[in-house]
Amino acid sequence: RRCCRRRRVSLHAQVVAGGAECAEAMSQRAERNALQLAVLGLGGTIDKDYPRTTMGYAFEIDEPAAIRVLTVAQVEGWRCESVCKKDSTEITTEDRESLVMSIRRAPERRIVVTHGTDTMIETAQFVEASGAAVGKSVAFVGATKPERFKDSDATFNVGVAVGVTDVLPPGSVVVCMGGRAIPAARCMRDLDSGRYVDQPLPSTTT
Repeated sequence: RRCCRRRRVSLHAQVVAGGAECAEAMSQRAERNALQLAVLGLGGTIDKDYPRTTMGYAFEIDEPAAIRVLTVAQVEGWRCESVCKKDSTEITTEDRESLVMSIRRAPERRIVVTHGTDTMIETAQFVEASGAAVGKSVAFVGATKPERFKDSDATFNVGVAVGVTDVLPPGSVVVCMGGRAIPAARCMRDLDSGRYVDQPLPSTTT
């Protein structure tokens, strides 16, 4: 009888333990499924904030401004990762390779990359050429003024980028500025207006 009782207790403990493991696995799976969007920050004007140092006068690149934008908008199922905090003129090949690695290991299909405006096109084309966007939708976005400014275009641009990643086909890499989503391969910046424009690729027909 004691033996049978011990067996029942042992079996009960195994069932409880198995149930706990199953519940934990289901919780982790649900958490992974809930994360639909990854925001990867590289700095730039969009992330510039007021100086924190005493007697400071220059703006400092802070945490990704997209965190505030998405929180205020009550967007669900996203996470943010800071790849680097640099002015886009200081972005190096190593920084771009780090971005490619972050995109490849991200479980999310939708990727928004916040970036400075000066070299955003070059980085977008680098990512596209790397093949990291296979199976994902990647949207690059920046701002002409820091998100902290009242008249900044940051919130609008981030909103466009987030929405675009939900409808783009997998493998897409686009630049989202001024209400447009331009394929990285065709994107260029008009030097006179500063606007991002869609430059048709040259025809290959003879």
